[in-house]
Amino acid sequence: MNYIYDILLNFKNKLYDFYDWNINDDITHIRKIPFLKIDDKSLLDLKINKVKINSELLNKIKDKTEVFTSKKIIEVDYACLFSNGLETIAIIFNKNGESCYKSKLLFDEENEVIEVCERVSESTINYEIIENEEKDEFKTRKEREIDDYIKEQIKILSFDDNLDKLKYLYYECFNQKNDNKEKILDDINLELKNNWDKIALKLYNFFKLTSINK
Repeated sequence: MNYIYDILLNFKNKLYDFYDWNINDDITHIRKIPFLKIDDKSLLDLKINKVKINSELLNKIKDKTEVFTSKKIIEVDYACLFSNGLETIAIIFNKNGESCYKSKLLFDEENEVIEVCERVSESTINYEIIENEEKDEFKTRKEREIDDYIKEQIKILSFDDNLDKLKYLYYECFNQKNDNKEKILDDINLELKNNWDKIALKLYNFFKLTSINK
């Protein structure tokens, strides 16, 4: 098993490039982590999907990752670094082999891993895709967080009997009146999909304002 030493990782539910890391993120200082060079398709699958690796690989990486803390070094049950020689990601798996948290690397540290790839043989990994997690590459981290917040609030409104909020939102977004709840929800969701920039901030500001006034 090959290892990469002394790197910083930012494990999240979603994969963020290093320039999208926030100052208040909980950064993990890795002492060492297992490393596998894999083919392009496998890396892309791991990157954009929730996957489940087989027990052989899970056992192979068990307790092999070490993390610096303020007082001691601790082990991570199941974690591994994967690279195709062009791009690198780190993944934490649960005991069932399902990917839970992912991280990109800092630019200079990723370059060091890519240099190591030139001296490492490619491995074949067995996995199954459980769920697609592909994000919108054209949105920044902040925009994706806004998008997630808006969709959650719209979901809450869809179960709410108060139609007035939806009617108000519809007028704000389209400058038209509409009393049909399903039509309102369909049109807003479609507009978010096709013309996100036009209505996202209107929706976000409305939901933030109403949450303050509760």
